[in-house]
Amino acid sequence: MVYRTAHFVSRWLFPSLVGAALFMCATQTLAVPVAVPPYKITAFKGIPPAGATQPDDLAISADGRDLWIGYGNGVDTTGKGGPSNVVEYAISSGLVLQNLKIPGHVDGLKINPATNDVWATENEDGNPTLAVIQHTTGKVNIYRFAPRLLTGGMDDLAFSLGTPQHVFIVASSQADITKPVIVSIAGPLQKTNTQLTQFLAGDPKPVLNVVTNATELSDQIGDPDSMTLDPAGELVLDNRSDHSLYIARNLRAVNPVLRVPLTLDGIPVEVNDTIFTASTFGVSSTSGTIFITDTSANKIYTLTKPYFPPNEVYTAANVVNDVGLVDMNSGVVTPVVTGFKGVHGLAFSPVVVAIQ
Repeated sequence: MVYRTAHFVSRWLFPSLVGAALFMCATQTLAVPVAVPPYKITAFKGIPPAGATQPDDLAISADGRDLWIGYGNGVDTTGKGGPSNVVEYAISSGLVLQNLKIPGHVDGLKINPATNDVWATENEDGNPTLAVIQHTTGKVNIYRFAPRLLTGGMDDLAFSLGTPQHVFIVASSQADITKPVIVSIAGPLQKTNTQLTQFLAGDPKPVLNVVTNATELSDQIGDPDSMTLDPAGELVLDNRSDHSLYIARNLRAVNPVLRVPLTLDGIPVEVNDTIFTASTFGVSSTSGTIFITDTSANKIYTLTKPYFPPNEVYTAANVVNDVGLVDMNSGVVTPVVTGFKGVHGLAFSPVVVAIQ
């Protein structure tokens, strides 16, 4: 059992501050994440290769057999030093299938549904690059971008499921708030000058607040982080600076930008990864597994329960170190797992149970 150590210690009178400190250190050392029934959490059996530390984002292959994880290794978020590691595991056995060294700091990780290749955004605070990994050979190509729309780095990416395919990237750490926070790739990838177009500005107007049903004209997306595609084909972006999810829809929609302010126990809560119970390949299911990275503990966990109702939404609340279930109407986050040391990435692997 994991106790909220500060509350526990305050409840008991230790004979000395040293005793209290020793108790807290021991409790923190032994602490493991605890799931609320009917959820069950277990450690993933895969062991990181030597030198691979600080797991962050993760992605699951289309056939559900392989798990790809980006390890930041403490590399500077502007790309100095390095390298990072991207590791492919066999989900069934935990066996390491590929261990690839990538220059810079790997952050976002997604699998291209058209090719099954792995795309990794790098250097979220400056000098952004994109690494594209050929999934069968492990060959890595690095691409850079035209600087016109970028004053910072790149944090995450998402693929549209339509034709033609569009690739959207989170432009993070922008020095100018009027610069875009979501861009799309325009034309072919290039080694030095890949072109981008703006999709969502850092100061979008107007924004519909889903919780209050009010139109807002002064929103600023100051710290965009992870991004995913929801089952409706909309982009869902975590913004850490105002504890919200921003939903970017078709630009011709009546409300093209929505905001869902998030709270946990009535208090605004910061999150850094949000997923739906659907794969990045558009496959939804009421059965499956959520994979979770704990960056500080250097561990991967799996979260299961007998039934995931359609379109459930989960988020990694990185400050309070919970994984929670999100009500997209109210913005309320209900913890389902507590006690992580540094929760970061989430990915859902569906099991097909639909009537054929």
